[in-house]
Amino acid sequence: MNNKHDNKHEGLDRYIIMAVFIIVAALAIIYNLAKIQIVEGQSHREEAVYRLSATGVIYPKRGDIFDRNGVPIAGSRMGYCAQYVDINMPNDEKNRMLMELIKILERDGKKIKSRLNNYLGVNPIRFNTDNPENFIKAIVLSETDVEFIITASQAFDYLKEKTFEIDSTYTDEEAFKIMQLRYEILVSKPQISNPLTVADDISVEAMSELEERSFELRGVTTFIKPYREYYENAKIVSHVLGYTGIISKEEMDKYNAELKNIEGSVPYIASDIIGKMGIESAAESTLRGVTGETFREVDENGKTTASYLKRPAKPGDDLYLTIDLDLQKVAVESLERNIKRIRNIKHKKNFGDANAGAVVVMDVRTGEVLAMASYPDFDPRVFLENDAEAINQLWINPDAPVVNRATSGKYAPGSTYKPLTAIAALESGVITPDTKIYVPYTEEIGNMIFRNNGGNQGSINLKRALETSSNMYFYKIGVQTGIDNIVKWAKIFGFGRPTGIEIGEQIGSLASREYKKQFFGEDWYPANTAMASIGQLYNAFTPIQLTNYVSIIANGGKKFTPHLIKMAVDESGKITYEPSKEYEQLPLSPKNLAGVQKGMIAVVNSEDGTAADVFKDFPFDVAGKTGTTETGYEATSSSHGLFVCYAPYDDPEIAIAVVVEHGVWGRETAPICGDIMMEYFRLHEKKDSQSVSDSLDNIEIIW
Repeated sequence: MNNKHDNKHEGLDRYIIMAVFIIVAALAIIYNLAKIQIVEGQSHREEAVYRLSATGVIYPKRGDIFDRNGVPIAGSRMGYCAQYVDINMPNDEKNRMLMELIKILERDGKKIKSRLNNYLGVNPIRFNTDNPENFIKAIVLSETDVEFIITASQAFDYLKEKTFEIDSTYTDEEAFKIMQLRYEILVSKPQISNPLTVADDISVEAMSELEERSFELRGVTTFIKPYREYYENAKIVSHVLGYTGIISKEEMDKYNAELKNIEGSVPYIASDIIGKMGIESAAESTLRGVTGETFREVDENGKTTASYLKRPAKPGDDLYLTIDLDLQKVAVESLERNIKRIRNIKHKKNFGDANAGAVVVMDVRTGEVLAMASYPDFDPRVFLENDAEAINQLWINPDAPVVNRATSGKYAPGSTYKPLTAIAALESGVITPDTKIYVPYTEEIGNMIFRNNGGNQGSINLKRALETSSNMYFYKIGVQTGIDNIVKWAKIFGFGRPTGIEIGEQIGSLASREYKKQFFGEDWYPANTAMASIGQLYNAFTPIQLTNYVSIIANGGKKFTPHLIKMAVDESGKITYEPSKEYEQLPLSPKNLAGVQKGMIAVVNSEDGTAADVFKDFPFDVAGKTGTTETGYEATSSSHGLFVCYAPYDDPEIAIAVVVEHGVWGRETAPICGDIMMEYFRLHEKKDSQSVSDSLDNIEIIW
């Protein structure tokens, strides 16, 4: 009986113990749940969000670009891009998914942009670099593997089989496409905060398919962003405008270093588009705008699940150029037309090789560049289409269409330099405008015999010397003036140094004692001075330098900084930038300057002038100077032709400089200036006439 009672008591105790244990365990669970969800809940939620969230980018609209009259040249439009965030998954899955992505993009006409193409190619498999060692080191999984990769085929197989584990069922072409994308992922390491843009400007159809297949295409998202757009007229101003492209690492480092100390600045990121040349590059900080930010939450597939705005994007400022597109069009067309005309001139000194040139038109009262043409030109839209082959053709073309000859072409000025030599002689007191110099056909200068291009001219003054472009006159006054004085005044006028124009420029070279000693290790001789005095020897200037020089002669010695930007305007219409209107007044005697000006008007208007007849029907006088410069290869190629001028003579408004490579003679380039003046002064509206150069097409010229 007692045993039964004891057994019951023991059983009850066990149940009580179990119950207590369960209650304690439950309380512990409840306590921990409460601690996790209530006490530490916020912390855990933040950790979860941190792991699956990051700052996203809102690309700002790049500022528009207009000509001086408000005619649009460059703008922006909204479009879609495809981005990728690297997601951990087995290689076979990733390769299969990326192949599907590539197929969708190829149907949309897009190619994968990959730096792998810089090192490796297919069909045939080859190295695209002369130094593949660094590339090989970057793709190997173990340093010991480097010695086993020698040929391009071995590098290809290693990438395919080991680095990316691409299945052998893919063809070499398919495998290479996957490798291109995998390599870009490997190099870029795309994260949520910095996704890889795999294709830009995709169609609505491609965007829709990518979104519809988002569960299958893990890590792939689409994004709306502004894209640069160049209008039809951008081609005629391509060298001034420039173009845009994806920022390089070197450029990103450079820009961000410059922004480091600027309060409130937003750094550049790897997917940014920047200006690469011309105004697009020069005004990058103005056109760029401010990148906006969003806070994004994503799921394990890299798809956005929630987002909010952290900072709105601010559009870049609009730019108004000083360029007049109507005048620019005339300059471009006349330059091309006259180059073709010059090729057909029949003369033993013409090899029919005129192939390139440049022209600059400047307002002598402000320094504004009204037209700047370089031939041949290019279509900047090629760079927007990311057609690598077409872009490469532009760079390897022997005619160098991407080079802006107006600011980067360096040419001996020839006789267009004679007004500068005259100014140096006048200001140094060697001559006056009325001083007569005896000009024989030949004369010995510094143990060398020099010949005059105009034969024996007897005693002539400055006006006659400029009118006939007498070499002997300038040989003699140049030697009397001395190279040091000539160089002094050349520098005052801006030769051998930057003009300060916004876009990239070359400074050229100035014939001087220092130049000869530095580059040739030789002393300077009087014969060198004679050659330098007529714009030969080591003198080499850009068309923008020549235009600025003539502008100074025209406006009475005012030296402006040439500029292409008229103003910048923000989204509210407020002017945020205008160039300085200040100028430097050069220490020139009005009497001496007038003497040079009279000689330049004689070049164009006198019967013996080297550019007579071109402007004979104009209602005002034009002052100018021709220049024919020898290249040193006159046995097989033509000399360069140059012409500089300004008008009207008595109240100057514009100055022009023209260079035609292998243009034979300077006088043959003068009609280009005639066409430009007809447009600028609206002469074609006042008189029903052909362009100056068109009228020459009706005359058979046989020199």
